[in-house]
Amino acid sequence: MSFCSGHKVPLNGADCLMLAFDWQMKQLGFTGNQAQIILSVEGSISASELNDRIQSLKTVYPILTSVIKRSLLHWIPCWAFDNGRNHSSPPVKRHFSEDEDEITRIKRDILNRRLAIEQGELFRFDLIYSGKSSVEVIMSWSHMLMDVHGAEYFLAMIGRTVAVESGSGQRELMAGGYTGLIPSGSKWRQAQKSFQRVDKLAEKPPVSMFTKVRYSPAPRFDYQVISFTPGQTADILAQAEKCSGFMNETAYFNAAALGQFHRLMQSKNISAPGYVVPVSIDLRKKGTRLPVFSNQSASLLYGFEPEDLQEFDRILTAFSKQTQEAVRDDMINSDISLMEFCRIFPSGFYARKIRQAFKGEIASLVLANPGKTFDQLEFFMGQPVRYQHHVPTIVVPPGMGIVFYTCMKQLFITLVYVEELITPDEARGFLDAVGHHLMSGRLI
Repeated sequence: MSFCSGHKVPLNGADCLMLAFDWQMKQLGFTGNQAQIILSVEGSISASELNDRIQSLKTVYPILTSVIKRSLLHWIPCWAFDNGRNHSSPPVKRHFSEDEDEITRIKRDILNRRLAIEQGELFRFDLIYSGKSSVEVIMSWSHMLMDVHGAEYFLAMIGRTVAVESGSGQRELMAGGYTGLIPSGSKWRQAQKSFQRVDKLAEKPPVSMFTKVRYSPAPRFDYQVISFTPGQTADILAQAEKCSGFMNETAYFNAAALGQFHRLMQSKNISAPGYVVPVSIDLRKKGTRLPVFSNQSASLLYGFEPEDLQEFDRILTAFSKQTQEAVRDDMINSDISLMEFCRIFPSGFYARKIRQAFKGEIASLVLANPGKTFDQLEFFMGQPVRYQHHVPTIVVPPGMGIVFYTCMKQLFITLVYVEELITPDEARGFLDAVGHHLMSGRLI
């Protein structure tokens, strides 16, 4: 990521894609393309000290108070910041409750509170004190600024388990990334392969629950999380390792989630010609979480016919076959090329193109597997971290997504969904069933 003149940093193609989905969600009345990390921290956290650390970082990294702008001369959107701008922001908000239902309500409200990104509010912190010997630290952030790997690193900067650099260190955190992978030659020809993939999947388009079970759902999200013991996690990952091919762990998780999602659709009498699941691919160099302030992932679209989803092994086979085809056809570079064209398209263009091809849909279900959480987040502000939860808002439609991640040798699964699509009991039953599928290696 190179610096623009006049204190501006251009968004990369992946950032612009996140911006397109943000536009799409806000058009439907939702919060926008945001995400959360929740840390359960032992002991206590001082809100004033946390505020001081945040303000200090805003001084070092002016991108943290920037706004998205397009100029007449440079149509590519940029983060525009002013070193003379007041870096103050709403203080860390504190919540106090010992009632579990009230805490759940508070968390849901935090998830559905919109960031004022047009005013430079790109992230926000909330602290929940429950009267126990721990506090929950919730960081909400705009997905246009960074992805989950960058957000984890940023949290570690605030917690001071990684060094806060200055000078060249600042440029390192804001520069680099996948842009060096952009293929030479005709980028448009390469990008067209991604559009052709969409057209191929459109022959049997997906149907989302948001479209079919849409009595009058409020534009709000809810979520549920389940976890597995270290022993159960080791068994599940060992089972996943047996799957052949690239992305075997993601393939295993996808089989359990998509198989159960198909059953949920059947239980609601919703039929679909096909099922489409986008799967993110991290483009960073292995072992690094840099750059921080940008998105660094491509997305592969996987399509499944309903008959593929009857058995665990058939889902695995269909996933493996499409992965091999994607590698053979260089689809990751095609998606990278397409993302770069998203930089010059108006916000929402790509989302509209997909919805046109898929008859109003974007996907059946969103699936993400960011993998192992950041080791440097085992402590935060000097206090041990008990666990970490990832809670993104999900592009609408489909308005339902599932995230797999491991933290401190435990597998966690977060299911995020638009309220009223399913009940909390249905969400818990869905997650429990996915867990049983993972443990057994089959649909049960």
